[in-house]
Amino acid sequence: MHGKKNILMFCISTSLILLMFSVTVASTHYTVGVKVGDWALYDDVYLAFTSNMTGYEQTPPEMNISWFSMKIVNTLNGNVTLLSDTIYKNGTEETSVLCENITSGVGNLSVGIIPSNLGTGDVIPANLTWYIGFSGKPLSLTINGTITRKYAGADREVNYANITVPITSGSATGFMNVVSYWDKKTGVICEEQFTCTMGYTVGSTYYYYNLSTSWKMVATNMWSTVFTVHDGYKFNVTMLSNSTVSNFNFNESLKQISFNVTGPTGKKGYCNITIPKDLLQGPWTIMFNNNNYTSNCRITENTTHTFIYIPYSCSTNAVQIIGTTAIPETTPAMIIPLLMVLSMITLFLIKRRKKQ
Repeated sequence: MHGKKNILMFCISTSLILLMFSVTVASTHYTVGVKVGDWALYDDVYLAFTSNMTGYEQTPPEMNISWFSMKIVNTLNGNVTLLSDTIYKNGTEETSVLCENITSGVGNLSVGIIPSNLGTGDVIPANLTWYIGFSGKPLSLTINGTITRKYAGADREVNYANITVPITSGSATGFMNVVSYWDKKTGVICEEQFTCTMGYTVGSTYYYYNLSTSWKMVATNMWSTVFTVHDGYKFNVTMLSNSTVSNFNFNESLKQISFNVTGPTGKKGYCNITIPKDLLQGPWTIMFNNNNYTSNCRITENTTHTFIYIPYSCSTNAVQIIGTTAIPETTPAMIIPLLMVLSMITLFLIKRRKKQ
């Protein structure tokens, strides 16, 4: 039973937010893609757990996570150090320091951040040495491919790895599967999906353990959230926030942009939105949860854009940015055909005048 207990503890620890693998591979072509001050917030946490194994009937408390974040505090000589902040569903909060040499893989950060600009077939500097306990040989992690997926409001080119390993220990059998996605340019992890299922029989009783969890990046300062307004025209409204941005909408008749921002309750949040003047112009009124919030915001501009900074205390908040002048009814998509018609009329009149 001790062997099975060790497997269970391994499954739990493996599926935690950052996989704590010990690694020893070195390579000279690996480069660090993150910089000091970069941060990412993770949400959309999913957890499914069932088990009838003695001592494991309840969901492991360390798996009941609501949010977590990472912030880079050092990248000297390839040694990346970050602060990881985890908020649990019971309201408790835990902060830890993780450090690893990205080019060699030595440290406790594991695959939370990998080298930048890897491609299909490249080996991630992480020998998954825990696999020796099952197969007698270490397992290497390799980039399976590069695709485009949306994270933190933007389409990003991401590398992914999909790994499945069997669990065999005495009468216990099962498997673990981990699918991870990293932003190609920075190497920061964007999403992870983990599944572990195993079981064994003692006498006439079948004992089982099933765990599935996933999470993804919802906000970052490494790239901007981009919302494209379409209605016979096209304008990009960009946003940088440490909260999840949802329900974005532009209403031409109301001359307003609206959206929701959601973050860990009580945390300090902000949203910095850039609005093209061709789309919407001030003077401005900022509504926050249906209250006039304009005096709490910072509004600056240049010749082409307006920049609005909105600070707040996180929870789920509704924001409305109301201008006084919206894009005119004669949109760019209509102007070109109109000019063509006017040109044809002008040409007809010129020809007619020549004949006369």
